[in-house]
Amino acid sequence: MTRDGRIETLDALRGLASLGVCWFHLTTVNHAFLSDGIVKSSGWYGALGVQIFFVISGFVIPFALWRSEYKPRDYPRFLVKRILRLDPPYLVAIAAGLLLTCLSAVIRGFGWRTPYSTVQLLLHLGYLNTLAGYEWVNPVFWTLAIEFQYYLLIGCIYHLVSSRKAWLRIATGIGFAALAFSFPQEQFIFHWLFLFVFGLLIFNYKVGLMDRRALIPGLILTSIGAALTVNPIVAVAGLTTALLIGFATVKARILTFLGQISYSLYLVHFPVGVRLINFSTYYPLSALEKAVALGGSLAGSILAAYLMYLVIEKPAQQWSKAVHFKTSNEYVPAVEERARVLS
Repeated sequence: MTRDGRIETLDALRGLASLGVCWFHLTTVNHAFLSDGIVKSSGWYGALGVQIFFVISGFVIPFALWRSEYKPRDYPRFLVKRILRLDPPYLVAIAAGLLLTCLSAVIRGFGWRTPYSTVQLLLHLGYLNTLAGYEWVNPVFWTLAIEFQYYLLIGCIYHLVSSRKAWLRIATGIGFAALAFSFPQEQFIFHWLFLFVFGLLIFNYKVGLMDRRALIPGLILTSIGAALTVNPIVAVAGLTTALLIGFATVKARILTFLGQISYSLYLVHFPVGVRLINFSTYYPLSALEKAVALGGSLAGSILAAYLMYLVIEKPAQQWSKAVHFKTSNEYVPAVEERARVLS
């Protein structure tokens, strides 16, 4: 752990995941920017950062609830905490995306206009765009909708996945598998459930509800499920992430930094970095100039994310921490403090 109690491996994985998704969009979204080759091919693997985030959430959220001694009556507070933690940066990212879209229209001579309807914008408030058939202001938002569905689910069934009765946890796992195979639509969490289960298994192992003899077959079955419902490459990425969380210590300053700003980087890299890439395609560029444009777009995304983190995300973290769960009849501050680094 770091001095402030953060788990270094989680920060490193968050940093890698956000950097991977950023690299994926910078290298592949604009087909006119890069020709086929090693750099563009590497970008496609960056998309696996999304699935890495799902595995991390599968572990982090129940682990935080475990250490906070979460009870079903805390469900409304849990949701409020998640909303306060995630929505302020999200809302700012929506506003920034809308503003930049309007400015782009002005620059291209179309006047101050937006392609988004009022209904389309309001649906963002409930993470409902995909379900309602509307595009997002920022295409990365679809994963936030999946994450929010996970929060709604885990708060309700936490007592099942954290039960000391093995048969109850196994029955819950079978139910997850049935849902994953029954609902293949990607806009629902069920399609991605096996990735979250990777994290849940490691959570069970870390808190002593499961030993290695039970963990290994659980991971094997989850890998098979993920390969069948998503694809084999995603299954390998999910398994690798789970094993790193469970058994490795990854330390690197740059990854720790990227991990701390990972949410902000995830939100702003598309409206900032991809727009810089799009702007560069208006000019004929040599291979060296394209490399500079790519590096500059990445650096610009990281800088914007760092500013977002300092001004918006960090205060939002404090607002979230100010909402406490209750243990028995009154709040015990030390309990929430033990969970603060994971929430």
